[in-house]
Amino acid sequence: MKMSKAILVVAAVLLLSLGAYAQDEYPKIEVPVGFSFVNVHPNIAGITSFNVFGGGGGVVYNFNHLVGVKAEFDGYTQGSGTKFYQNGQLVGNVSGNLFTYLFGLEIKKHSGKIQPFGEALFGGAHTNLDANICKLEVGCGSGSGSNNGFAMEYGLGLDIPITSSIQFRPVEVDYLATHFGSNHVAGYSAWQNNFKYVAGVNFTFGK
Repeated sequence: MKMSKAILVVAAVLLLSLGAYAQDEYPKIEVPVGFSFVNVHPNIAGITSFNVFGGGGGVVYNFNHLVGVKAEFDGYTQGSGTKFYQNGQLVGNVSGNLFTYLFGLEIKKHSGKIQPFGEALFGGAHTNLDANICKLEVGCGSGSGSNNGFAMEYGLGLDIPITSSIQFRPVEVDYLATHFGSNHVAGYSAWQNNFKYVAGVNFTFGK
């Protein structure tokens, strides 16, 4: 009788320990990869907002079951050209690409069938532009240039585990702010308040 009670006590302790371990289990490394688009607000008179498409990925190192540090790299292109106007008249178009490299913190719930997360990232952005401009007083011309600026991103998303190491990421929405100086437009220096959407896959390693 005493032996059976002792076995029951040991079994209960083991079950409680396993439950606590499972609750605290989390991947040490996560690698999200996905497609994304950014609705760009250039903050230049005469140029409306436009979309750029691309994608990328990142790496997350988790310190515990809730907090991790993240590095993210994304690239976008707008090859067809964005038209802009002055006084209702078409005066030119701009095409180019954008690359962002961001670093910061991610907070995530690493349990359950749906795992939400939030992030705050900071870093830089690089853009290359090609422009064709026509004005009645000076005629037509073209030019190109590159620019580096500051970038920051705040967002929310969720992952749905498919297997022990693969998660489907149906949605991630971010506020992506960039700040470029006057390399492209003389005297221009302003913030661009952009919207970003991401969908893809998240790989997990090292439970």
